[in-house]
Amino acid sequence: MLVVHALFSLVVGVLFDRLGPRALFPLGALVFAVGLAACSQIRSIWQLYLFLGGIAAVGGSTLAFVPHMALVPNWFVRRRGTATGIVYAGIGSGQLALAPLIQTMVSSVGWRAAFLIVASAILLIVVPLTAIFQRRRPQDMGLYPDGIAPLADGPGPSAVRGRTPGALTDEVADWAVTQAIRTGPFWLLMITGAGLGLTLNTLMVHQMAFLTDVGYSKLLGASLLGVVGGLCSMGGMTLGSLSDRMGREMAYTLGSFGAFTGIMLLMSLQDTSQSWRLYLFVLMYGLGYGALGPVYAASTADIFPGKHLGAILGVLEGGYGLGGALGAFTAGYLFDTLGHYAFSFALVLGAVALSCVSLWLAAPRRARLGGVYAASDLKGGT
Repeated sequence: MLVVHALFSLVVGVLFDRLGPRALFPLGALVFAVGLAACSQIRSIWQLYLFLGGIAAVGGSTLAFVPHMALVPNWFVRRRGTATGIVYAGIGSGQLALAPLIQTMVSSVGWRAAFLIVASAILLIVVPLTAIFQRRRPQDMGLYPDGIAPLADGPGPSAVRGRTPGALTDEVADWAVTQAIRTGPFWLLMITGAGLGLTLNTLMVHQMAFLTDVGYSKLLGASLLGVVGGLCSMGGMTLGSLSDRMGREMAYTLGSFGAFTGIMLLMSLQDTSQSWRLYLFVLMYGLGYGALGPVYAASTADIFPGKHLGAILGVLEGGYGLGGALGAFTAGYLFDTLGHYAFSFALVLGAVALSCVSLWLAAPRRARLGGVYAASDLKGGT
């Protein structure tokens, strides 16, 4: 599923740039619902790969990180980190509510019925809401980015009220994918995204198995996964907002420190006699890791603004998906080979650290402080 998501993300980015959210999101939600409904009829392993790893993965990609993080910068420039954090909080809020709810449904009515219920909810809620209310940019509603109207002397950096110099880069730069991939910051962001994908998906896939091996129940594991999602929402909104003030790099570092500390606590669990370590993991990891996605997305929009941001995010999302697929598979292989998760979690810790270093080297602060990465200045691939 993650591999298909990674490969299809570039297509999603291009489709978003061309169709906009009002057409793409309902269509993608419909495909997603069909894929999940088909999962209720699985009878063999190839159907699992096709329905969940294929159809549902394609539909889910159209509603995921890439299109939404390409949409937010159209509406917000000055407070982009704050807005991105609020939007990204939807992921954690959904996880908080749905993880224990779906586990309860599976236990009570079975996984087949649970797939149909979730598919019906997407069909009846997501499809109509996105078709009715989504818009690509504020100008489509007679509004302006940040709610700030241009001055009468016409467009341009001097004509925008209340914008900081760093926020003006969106007015003068317009990156294309072919230009972005010729720069060092693009590949550093690719490494950052791959580290994010590896960390998040490895823990998401193997956290439940690890906790049940230690001695905790499946329902407790699902509930804690939901709490992590809720804390991710809080962390994303808080550090997303702080990134507008203290800089993307510092906010990302704070989030990375929280995630790193939390994973260390998880690794130290041996049995159920020291549950305080588990709850402290949930707190530290949830608050810390929740900030990384929004700050990463805002950093990308800072460095590579313009009407092709969706396609650029789509290419970068390939690194996220491949990192997630590699991490989840490698962790499972190491566990089957060694009988424990020590090396798997050590790999995750390395990914957190590498992701943080890569973002510092990409230096979104330079773009915010004066538009250093201007597409018009690109010469000879520099």
